Amino acid sequence: MFTHIETLIALATTGSMTRAATHLRVTQSTVSKRLAALECEVGRPLTEAHGRGVRLTPAGHRLLTRVEPLVASLRQALQEEELQTGGRLEIGVSESILASWGPRVLAGVHRALPELELIVNAHRSPVAIDRVRSGEYTLALAAGVSEETPDLQAEILLEETMALVPSGLKPLTLTPGATLSVLTIEPGSATWGLLQRRLRRQSKQWGFTIEVSRTLQSFTSIVQMARHGFGHGLVPEGVAHALGIRPHQLVHLPEPTLTRPVSLIGRPTSLSLPVVQHFYQALRQSLKA
Repeated sequence: MFTHIETLIALATTGSMTRAATHLRVTQSTVSKRLAALECEVGRPLTEAHGRGVRLTPAGHRLLTRVEPLVASLRQALQEEELQTGGRLEIGVSESILASWGPRVLAGVHRALPELELIVNAHRSPVAIDRVRSGEYTLALAAGVSEETPDLQAEILLEETMALVPSGLKPLTLTPGATLSVLTIEPGSATWGLLQRRLRRQSKQWGFTIEVSRTLQSFTSIVQMARHGFGHGLVPEGVAHALGIRPHQLVHLPEPTLTRPVSLIGRPTSLSLPVVQHFYQALRQSLKA
């Protein structure tokens, strides 16, 4: 029954039999069989065709509303029981972190805790956090969202400095009173929502204004576009360094400098477990190395 409910949740999330199968790492035939078994148990259809995909029927929505919190609690209980004896820790990590300093830091954690089986999944930060909420992951290592997780506990690990990759890597002077147009992350991202609030506050002290001219879906793309002359890129310093931009080629913003928070996020009960505490301490030590 648990796997059948998980299948219904996956269908509601993805809106597609194919994507649900990919998400669950099973075949599309298995998804169909699980759904049919659940509908037989309930006695009514739970999904219906919608365009090229599927959506929940009213009965499906009612069932999901009642069982989804129970599934999340069950997943959490199973994870925490497993973590009581060490073993396996599954986390979601921001893609921009994994594209820069994340692998080096996680390698340091692995050296410190060789007995821990660490399962790493790459996502945008909000998706990683949602997977923690649903009980699929124990923790999320996320960027730019520390102020937006009231239902979870967020431990800020560091404030990552943002910097400018000048267009074509040519010299750039920040002129008082001027407006600087930049490429940066898309408006719908968690990081940009926070950066925008900080920019409004801090630019008053800088004497110049930053204006977003274009946005892209990833910081790695922004670095490469800026490198090849498509505009100045506002990116995390670590992403620029990972892509071969040298420190002297970056333009640093004046004090108070612009940063984005990087946090370890989880349920309070999970964060209090000994194995998670050991992971947290090893992570902090590796960040300092």
